[in-house]
Amino acid sequence: MKNENTPLSLPKKQVDLVMGLYSSDKIDEAIDMIKALNEDYPNVPLLFNLLGACYNKLGQFDPAAQFFETAISIKPDYAEAFLNHGIVMREVGKLDHAAKSFKRAVEILPNYFEAHNKLGITLIDLNRFEDAIEHLEWAVAYKYDFYEAHNNLGVANRKLGQISIAAKNFEKAIEINPSYILALLNLGVVLTDLEQKDEAAKFFKRVIAIEPNNLLAQKNLKELSSD
Repeated sequence: MKNENTPLSLPKKQVDLVMGLYSSDKIDEAIDMIKALNEDYPNVPLLFNLLGACYNKLGQFDPAAQFFETAISIKPDYAEAFLNHGIVMREVGKLDHAAKSFKRAVEILPNYFEAHNKLGITLIDLNRFEDAIEHLEWAVAYKYDFYEAHNNLGVANRKLGQISIAAKNFEKAIEINPSYILALLNLGVVLTDLEQKDEAAKFFKRVIAIEPNNLLAQKNLKELSSD
């Protein structure tokens, strides 16, 4: 949940208090404050977006989606509300709906790298790998140090059999964040695909050094040593 420019009629101090409660996981208090503000400042899309974020954090996805939809109905070019709506749709397994919301977010705000990344991973889940790559490439173009998107790009590359390209993207993610376990695991897997077993083992060992109980790294390392 981000603090964005608020309407002039809405007191920034109050919104900042809500944000503080949200950040401190005092979600019920945040909801009560937002609803009180909503009585004095009706039809403010920011308040409905904040309510949606609160209910999403509580795992109450139906009301969260409804509040994001209300925000969008008031402000049809509300890119962040579309992003948040897409996130909820992913949570409940409505991937087509999620993709539509993320797509609308990037149509409104083309440099919205977070939305490009979310759209990319959703398209991967929908087996639309080439489309996923397009949006993930936009994500890293707009935010070069976006290591999660570099990793996701590698996942899409691997799905298309582009193993060497996948490895380069996992390497980029690790270069940016050397402790990023998901990319370390993925790079180990693609190096195994490339028959570079000694190199693969190094990355599984790096995972175990960071997270000793990582079962996937242990399993892959054991399989390499048994070959």
